[in-house]
Amino acid sequence: MFKKTIALFLIGAGLTLSVQAQDLAVKIDNETTTLQADGVTRITRFSERLVRRNNQSWVARILPVGAHEDADHHGADKGHKHMDVNAAARWVLKGEDGKLHVRIVNEHEKMVVDVSPVDYGNIGFDGKWSSASQLMDAEQIKRMKTSSRAAPVGTRWVEGGARDVKVQVLWDEQAQYPRRIESANAKGTYVSTMVVTREAMPAQMPWAKTGAYKQKEYSDLLD
Repeated sequence: MFKKTIALFLIGAGLTLSVQAQDLAVKIDNETTTLQADGVTRITRFSERLVRRNNQSWVARILPVGAHEDADHHGADKGHKHMDVNAAARWVLKGEDGKLHVRIVNEHEKMVVDVSPVDYGNIGFDGKWSSASQLMDAEQIKRMKTSSRAAPVGTRWVEGGARDVKVQVLWDEQAQYPRRIESANAKGTYVSTMVVTREAMPAQMPWAKTGAYKQKEYSDLLD
């Protein structure tokens, strides 16, 4: 789900959340601008929604009308063989023992696919509950430097990053998630912004409708 462009921000030790963690529903808008060596500027935009309740989280790409997955399935075109894992939802359940049960869900095909840890990288997941449930590890925030940048009540800006990339995060102290992540490299050829907006919890959890879906293993998609 989450692109390599923000993987830098999703590192660090996993944070174990109580099963009574605060409900969270957010819309995530991503935009990355890259100046390529051939002089072409490439802009990438996509949006997702995250819903978290207790020990379950669901992240789904928001597909505009006419997008590949939406258009193909509504047009009854079944010619493509493999599931588009970027368009599929990612559903993560954290067990009482702390182990994660990770699945991707294709709502058009009504299919739930179990994903083993060895295949997490293939679906863009780093294997951490903190990434699945709150987008970023609160322990990583503690290791970043507090910025003097003005922030809304209940939030603070922190900054860090790698040698050539500066990262700034607007962290919601109460709900424990990043409201905004900004990054740019020193050369000015790469700029990325992730804006996270709080939404109302849905009346029904998105995973509630998957009981009758077909069950598969990720390896089945590789045949």
